[in-house]
Amino acid sequence: MKKMLALVLALMLALTCTAAFADTVYTRVTIDRDLAKQLLPGMGVGKDAMAIVDPVLAVVNALGVNVTSVEDGVQVDLDINGNPALTLGWATDAEGASIVSTLFPNYILTIKNETIQAIMQQMAANTPGGGAGGAGGIDAAALQQVFGSYFQKWMAACAAAGHPGDPVPGEYEFDGVTFDTMVPVTVDMPAIKEATQSLLDELLADPAAMAMLQGMTQGMAQGMGQAGGAADASGFEAQFKAGVEEWMTHFPDTVTAEVYANDGDESGAFYMYAESFREGEDDPFFTANMLFKDQQNMTMGYQMTEGEQITEAGFAMEGSDMSMFFSMGGMYIGLDMSIEDDHFAMGLYFMNPDAPLLTVDVTTAKGGERTLAVDAAGKTALAVEDVMGDQTGQVSQGLMMDIQTNGLGALMGVAMQQIPELASLMAALSGGQATAG
Repeated sequence: MKKMLALVLALMLALTCTAAFADTVYTRVTIDRDLAKQLLPGMGVGKDAMAIVDPVLAVVNALGVNVTSVEDGVQVDLDINGNPALTLGWATDAEGASIVSTLFPNYILTIKNETIQAIMQQMAANTPGGGAGGAGGIDAAALQQVFGSYFQKWMAACAAAGHPGDPVPGEYEFDGVTFDTMVPVTVDMPAIKEATQSLLDELLADPAAMAMLQGMTQGMAQGMGQAGGAADASGFEAQFKAGVEEWMTHFPDTVTAEVYANDGDESGAFYMYAESFREGEDDPFFTANMLFKDQQNMTMGYQMTEGEQITEAGFAMEGSDMSMFFSMGGMYIGLDMSIEDDHFAMGLYFMNPDAPLLTVDVTTAKGGERTLAVDAAGKTALAVEDVMGDQTGQVSQGLMMDIQTNGLGALMGVAMQQIPELASLMAALSGGQATAG
């Protein structure tokens, strides 16, 4: 009961932050059931677990969440295929907040501001990279203070390593955009390698920088549930040095580029194509291109070849629409987004570039009202602090009875009617079939 309350309160706090962007936010998430069933066996999901995949996805696809922000709180409405299923309301005052819901129609929960603050702090502490100062307890100001001068010098050296040649007039066209001038560029790779080695040497000689890097590494590892890195400073320094030196071995020996633009054009439009070569090889192992039409229209891409493995990535923006992809060794991940004044849509692609595995659709609107009254009339008041401090379960006994008898009964009635697959899901779960293969 305590864990359920904490989860509900955390969800309410998160949704309150979401609703701050608009008065009303409606969200639906859809998963391609056929595509998911094709992919999951290849990811190690066994036959028993696959038996519940389709009904679980049917439940997910049926749900819609509407969050309405009002002056003193939030209301969250859950619908199933457009049919009202559950409502949760939250109202605040100087002392704390009150919570009502169709899940427990005969109760009103109260919670003090101190408890809300403690829950928020716990949420932050349990979030990877959370807590004071972000990842590893390091804040952005500290990072800038310690590393700013190092990386400014390195970036300046890299910029100075590019040497433009004489402009070549002509007629050039890329994706319907024409240019009249091409400037060849060569990159002094020995200078970049020297600058990178100098950066490494300076960081290794700076105890404050190494301590901060070690703290960041350990913080991120712990946030991901992994071991916290090297046992001591000298061990971490050796690992860091080896990692950077390994990265430097993959630097190309020769880099050339061509930049196309229009002489005298102040729009900033340009096209860039770059190639990277290794010594003794005639074909580039890395190519990159970028077409910049204006601030809202551009494309970028790169391709890298290592033996028989080809890695590709791309990004495109056209007005408020954006897309990107990454492909390597038969794996494909893609993302597209469309953002309008009152609508956001996103598609996530995995393995199949032609059909999104997951889509998210969000509609926002101004205005909205709370339809579930947050008051104690006809209800039993129960303090969240009393429930969380109850060791016997007696304090929450009536609340649990209300949820099981009234709230869940109404919710399941709508769910069973709207999602036929739910019956098979419940049967599979009760029969112990939900086991991974």
